[in-house]
Amino acid sequence: MTSATDIQRYHTAAVELADEARRIITPALERGFILKTKADRSLVTEVDQAIERRARELIDRWFPDHGVIGEEYPPTRPDSPFQWIIDPIDGTEEFVHGIPTFGTMLALHLRGVPLVGVIDHAALDLRVDAGIGLGAFRNGQRIRLAQAVVDQHAEQVRLALSARINFTRQIDEGRLFETLTRLYPNHRIYRAAYAHTAAVTGAVDAMVDMHNHVWDLAPSRVLIEEAGGVYEVVRDFPAADGARLLSAVFGKAAVVERLVAVFRASPV
Repeated sequence: MTSATDIQRYHTAAVELADEARRIITPALERGFILKTKADRSLVTEVDQAIERRARELIDRWFPDHGVIGEEYPPTRPDSPFQWIIDPIDGTEEFVHGIPTFGTMLALHLRGVPLVGVIDHAALDLRVDAGIGLGAFRNGQRIRLAQAVVDQHAEQVRLALSARINFTRQIDEGRLFETLTRLYPNHRIYRAAYAHTAAVTGAVDAMVDMHNHVWDLAPSRVLIEEAGGVYEVVRDFPAADGARLLSAVFGKAAVVERLVAVFRASPV
């Protein structure tokens, strides 16, 4: 069992990793950066890579027996029960084009269960962080989600969604996207990092994140649950690269329950 002292220590470390990411991102926004295209045609910058290298360096120093899973480099110590999971810039396309909703996503999982999580939006000066038993915080202020009314009309629900392209990644669930947008017309689409933060803070009632890797989702369960919300994995299947693609619904309990019912009625 992980002690409260250990959780606090891991949380402090995660916040310091987010601070380091900001120290790398902020000057890069002013001076510019080198851009590359990966084999899967997604974008990566030298900034993504620098953040992940720095995080790995610090984790190796602080917790030499912990593993690391990141978007840009191969896993280290994959057999360790403790795994730090890093998306150095979630929303690299936004970062490249000057849209400030990109974010750094960090988490520590113990045997698959998140202990601490941070999402940091350097360009917005916005951060949410949480640890099991510690609560969830927005820029240092405690988050306590107000629960949605059970019989709230669907048109009143503020729903954040992944872009349609996510719904068709590897398994085509485009019809599910159409169903959700029809049922919940008051929806909005943000790049995942900001949409997650919006759900954690209650700016939207729930988020549907589709067909993503573990680093795209890693901090959000502990963040949403410590804020008083609910997190449900609704899809989990093998990805072409040998990893897994995950989909999750999270936010206010009453809305999540209704969304999960839609998924159960639309099996893969």
